[in-house]
Formats: sequence, C-alpha cells, structure tokens
Amino acid sequence: MNANTNIAEYLKLCAKRLSVLWLMIAIVFPVVLIFAKIATPVQYTLTGTLTIQSDVMGESISDQYNISELSRSAALTSIALIENSDTVRKALEDSKIKAANLADFKKRVSVRQINDSNVLEITVVFDSDGVLGETFMANLMKEADFAIREKFANSNPSFSGAVTDAGRIDSINSPWLISFGAALTAVGITAAAFFIFNIFSFAADRTLRSSSKFETMTRIPVIAAIPPVARMIGTERSVNQVSNAYRVLRSAIKYSRRGVRSIAVCSPSPRDGRTSVAIGLSQALADTNAMVLLIEADMHRPNISRELRFDPVFGLGDLLLGKANLAATINKTSNRNLYVITAVNNVNMNSIDVCDLLDSEVFTELLKAVESQFDYVIIDTPAIELLPDAAAVAGKVDGSLIVAQYGHTRTDMMKYAIDVFDSLDSEVIGIVTTNSPRRSGAFGSVSRYYRTRNSRSGDSIITTLLDNFFGVVNMVRSKLPGKKKQ
Repeated sequence: MNANTNIAEYLKLCAKRLSVLWLMIAIVFPVVLIFAKIATPVQYTLTGTLTIQSDVMGESISDQYNISELSRSAALTSIALIENSDTVRKALEDSKIKAANLADFKKRVSVRQINDSNVLEITVVFDSDGVLGETFMANLMKEADFAIREKFANSNPSFSGAVTDAGRIDSINSPWLISFGAALTAVGITAAAFFIFNIFSFAADRTLRSSSKFETMTRIPVIAAIPPVARMIGTERSVNQVSNAYRVLRSAIKYSRRGVRSIAVCSPSPRDGRTSVAIGLSQALADTNAMVLLIEADMHRPNISRELRFDPVFGLGDLLLGKANLAATINKTSNRNLYVITAVNNVNMNSIDVCDLLDSEVFTELLKAVESQFDYVIIDTPAIELLPDAAAVAGKVDGSLIVAQYGHTRTDMMKYAIDVFDSLDSEVIGIVTTNSPRRSGAFGSVSRYYRTRNSRSGDSIITTLLDNFFGVVNMVRSKLPGKKKQ
C-alpha cells in the first residue's frame, strides 16, 4: 500500500466518523462559551498620562536643554517607582479596594515612556467596575507623584509628576468576545484531538478498508462492491445502487473464466454480509429467467426464511438425514424463478455433526440432482472462522465467493480463509465486499451511471449491455498473467 492510498483510507475513516466530531463540537462549544462567560468579567482598560517636570526653569537655552534631558532620565527612572508594589498597594488602600493577590494585581498596571520624552503613559486593566477603576487610576497618579517627589527630593534639580490626563476608560473588553475566542480554541483542540485519535485508531486497525488492499493481500479480484442501504435519506437511490451492484456480481458469475453452476458463498467471519449476498445474487440471477436454487447450509444460524418471509416445512437437515424428500424441502418464493432449501429443520441438529452431513455422499448426490434441474445453485455456508462446514461445501462446488465487509473483516481471518481454499484447491471466483463506500472501486463506479435505468421486473437494454461489458472484462482478466490460481 502506498502513502496516497493510506491517506485516502484515513480520510475515509475520518469522514465515516464525522458525525462524532460534530457531536463533540456541539457539546464543547456551548459548554466552554457559557463557562468562559461566567468566569470572565468585563474588563475596563484605563489610560492616563503623567509628565515629569523640574521645579526650576533654565535661564539659558543650554540650561533648558540640560533640564529637559534630566527630565527624560527621571521619567525613565519613575517607571519602576509607579509599578512598584508599595505604590500600587497605597493606591488600592486609598481607593478602599481589597486585592486578593497584590502581585497579580500589580501585573495589571503598566507604564511606558512616550517617544523617549518626559511623559509617561499609565495603563490599568480593571475588572467589573469602570467607576472604581477611575478612582483607582486617580489615586495611583497621586501616589506616583508623591513617590517621584520623594525620590528626587534631594536631587538638583528636584522633580514631580504633573497629571496631564487623570485617566479615562480607553476600551471595554466584553466577556462574550473573550468567551467566544475561548470556545473557538476549545473547538480547535477538540478537532485536533479527533484527528489524532483517528490516526492512532487507523494505525491500530486490522480490518480491510479498500478494494486495493483486498486484491493486494489475496491476489484475488474484487468482482463486486455492495454498498450499504441508506435507511434515513435517499433510500430509493441507495436501493438502486445496491441492485446495480448485484447486477455487476451476476455478470461476473455468468461470464467467469469457466461456466459455474454451483457456487458456495463463504465469509471469513460472522456478520460479513454473506447471507445477504447469497440472497441478492440468487435474486439477480433469477431476474434473467434462469432457474435458481438457494440452499441454506448454515444449519446453526438459519436466517433465510425470515429474510424472504416464508415458513418452510422441512429443511436441509431433514433431507440429508432421509426425513424428507427433495420435493418436500424445496420452497417457492415470490420470484417464480427462485427456489429455496432452508436450514430450518424438524430434527434437533445439536447432537448431529453438520460438517459430516455436508461432507457426505448424500450431499454430493443432492448437488448432482439439483444441478440437473436448475441453472444455478447458490449455497450459503457458515463463517469459516467458526466452523469447517464451508470447506466441506467449497470442495464440492464449481466455484466459491468470499464475502468480506469493509471495516469489519480482519486481515488475519481473510488470510486464514484464503489458506483454507488453497488447501482445498477450490476455485475462488472472486471477492465480494459489503458495506462498501458508494464511490469506491471500478465496478461500483461504473454501476452508478446506470442506477436510474434499473428495471425491477426484468432486464433492461442497459442491464444487458452492462452484462456484456463485464463479460468482456472478465474474459480479459482471466487471460492476464501473474494471477493466483483459483
């Protein structure tokens, strides 16, 4: 797998979980916004100016220049005097303000020299009460003037701090603006955490997530990609896409490298969508006026009768044990060309080795009998991970399909399934993926163009052309060198 493919799969994983991200944002944003609003007071920024001036005036231009230079030097020295803890503390006491932490409050007072002159700009950030802030600013100016006079009392000349601007509210920082910024920051952190989590999740993921990964690992082509059916929106369109995918699978079966009539539908692990594929393929073949028999060989978890909504009298176990004849076990469906032998039996199968039944000569004779009566025999088998039943069936049919689900089938189980088929020397027609992204894979992409032309009551001209097209594709594929023997 190259880097571009890995990035594409990672983005698909993120897109699949995007609803989780939106849910996280929908929770984090209002919570942080409200919490920050409560925790953040209104902040008033007050600004005033203080001019450092000498108590004497120079008589000559030279003296005036020297005094001006000394004033600028005194202004620079006064910055530390004003920001001093004692000055700030006295201003707080004059204003009758009790600061919980003087060191923290002192950080709210800043002084700077304007353009290297003798004018100082004092800035104070005050919470919640602008009027009290103005009072504090006036007292700070007074205490600053007192500290400057005391500092330069013995100098020649002496200096004082004249209030040029007593201080005014320069700006008001609304807590909503600050809270909104905090909420946006929290959203950014949440999104970053989401993508980082998905990176680790993707790196630790051992499931198959792309057709190319299927084919690279198994060297077996993915002949059909069955998309999920949307249950909330776009249901009709989604059903059309699924129908087209089964038509693609049908074409691959009809035009395989050698004609196959009996097909085992297998999967590495449970819940890979094996039964749905067996039913969908049977119905698609029956729509071409071919006589199709669907045999449910999973006698441990029978499900087909419930999916197709009919009540069988006898099942495959009854037939193989001689409790019923073939005619009694074959059930008609709503499709006049589709017949089913289910695994719902009257015999208690818990005490019977099902694998031995499927590996018996009786089952072999059954296949020969039904192959003479039907055009296609589709057999739904149990998962290879749980039981050896699928291997018993795969050794008796013309070919097998391996069903694997995106984001569910593990790579180790897929390799195990391939090893099982290799040991049987059984032909694998191809891989069918379920729950596949609707826009992934060449077969799925081609079938999308024909979704509006579907015919539920038979084959349309477009469907026939599609069948022929994939017949040519599969013929060319079978002649390519370097493919694994199937």
